[in-house]
Amino acid sequence: MTASAAFRELQSSIELFSREMIALGAPAVIVEARSGAQVWKHAAGLRNAATGTPAGPDDPMVMGGVSRSMLAVSVLKLAEEGILVLDAPASAYLAPADIPPGGAAATIRGLLADPDSGRTDLLLRRVVEVLRGTGYSEVLARDILDPLGLRTVAVYGPEPIPPGVVHGYVQLNGKTVDVMETGALGSRGAQLFGTVGDINAFYSGLLGGKLVAPSSLILMKGSVLTEYGLGLDQWQDPCTNGNYYGHAGDVPGYGVMSLSSADANRQITIAVAYPPAPLAEAPSAVALEITSLAQVVLNAGCRFRFG
Repeated sequence: MTASAAFRELQSSIELFSREMIALGAPAVIVEARSGAQVWKHAAGLRNAATGTPAGPDDPMVMGGVSRSMLAVSVLKLAEEGILVLDAPASAYLAPADIPPGGAAATIRGLLADPDSGRTDLLLRRVVEVLRGTGYSEVLARDILDPLGLRTVAVYGPEPIPPGVVHGYVQLNGKTVDVMETGALGSRGAQLFGTVGDINAFYSGLLGGKLVAPSSLILMKGSVLTEYGLGLDQWQDPCTNGNYYGHAGDVPGYGVMSLSSADANRQITIAVAYPPAPLAEAPSAVALEITSLAQVVLNAGCRFRFG
């Protein structure tokens, strides 16, 4: 199918954003956009600055906060099975040694509704591991990866980093260093790797009812008066007068933004290895650019199909 003029304009916008990011020092930019059965992929920059290997559209990248949506699936499946109560405190399922200071009173629902991940996600993962009696990698495979046939999502574990992963960089003491070698991402097991295609496929499966019960999906989406539910962000979709759903991921060295229409017919996931910068508490300004670009892409999807 020949791409429409609207699509070519949009494709140029994405490529311009990519060139600007690379010019600013971003190691890599990877994008996958979907409309119906049609898919468009883009990759620019380097997978690994040390080796000079070019980035590819199917290279895995640290997913950051996007993994919260996956974790929410595992938590809500426990609730569906009657193994977990959302309004119970996390302390009801964990040993005292597993609970960080000040976390004893937090409910499972409250933890899932907190957009700031980090320690919250590790606490929820521990709850899932205890109640399932196995490691999070096995839970992830059972709840999401196997049902959807995803093969490249993986937990950042103690084994060596796979060669295909996109490396991110930060500045420490005036030097640019590889995030994978600094511990800036937190403890091993705190992050997931995945491709932009994996992320789109996950949200398509989730919104299509393949992973959780309809009642659980409603909880994940949240009410119309909130911007965040139990594991999903929402943004207004002017094409349908409904909402887009997805999640942003902002961690040292990386930013990911994934957005899907409610029927998952229009999707985009943008992953950027940030221009190296000192570690900071505030989200990167690039994260806001990615979010704006993703909305522009899906909004323009009202007028064209990807070709």
